[in-house]
Amino acid sequence: MQGKKVVELVNLFEAFHNETESDDMKEFSVWLNRRMHEPKKHKAKGVTNVEDNRFIVWNIHRLSKYFRWYAKSFLNANGLNNMDEYFFLVSINNRGTPAKNEVYKDTISELTTGTQMMKRLIDIGMVKEIADKKDKRIKRVELTAKGRKTRENILEQSKKDLLLKAGNLSEEEKVQLQSSLIYLEKFHSEIYQNDADKSIDEILSKYQF
Repeated sequence: MQGKKVVELVNLFEAFHNETESDDMKEFSVWLNRRMHEPKKHKAKGVTNVEDNRFIVWNIHRLSKYFRWYAKSFLNANGLNNMDEYFFLVSINNRGTPAKNEVYKDTISELTTGTQMMKRLIDIGMVKEIADKKDKRIKRVELTAKGRKTRENILEQSKKDLLLKAGNLSEEEKVQLQSSLIYLEKFHSEIYQNDADKSIDEILSKYQF
């Protein structure tokens, strides 16, 4: 019996690899968890429940509004106007000395809005511009000491905020929610990275809706 389970696990990993082209065990565990909890599909391809989709999207937008409301006080106390400016600090910190356009793309910011936020962070001394060593046309940025301290302060101050935002979900509920959110983020990230120039109809066709 144990041998059969091992074979079943190997077959599942092969299916995961064929589907994602990944050998990452953490990604496999997420994929497997989602597969185990995925409801059985009874509807024909192309048939969806519009109200279910509307409910999911509507509530995600509402949650985003609540989360920004919770964070406003300690963001303002640290000199930031909103979560998007904090995401800029996080992105720059993670990337070291990225080009400005890399930050805009990483944080899913439109060029005009991103340019305005970057200028403000530079003006208040949290970010500084540096010259690209190979191409002078490229504008790179890095965090100043003030920017690093602000990011660290918010990271520490947000611990209670994060506890509140997670509600009273059980550990099992959190694992299930994480699985769904990881899937959705990866799904939309692929579209954003590779198909941003396509129409909605073209995207729907490519991803087999």
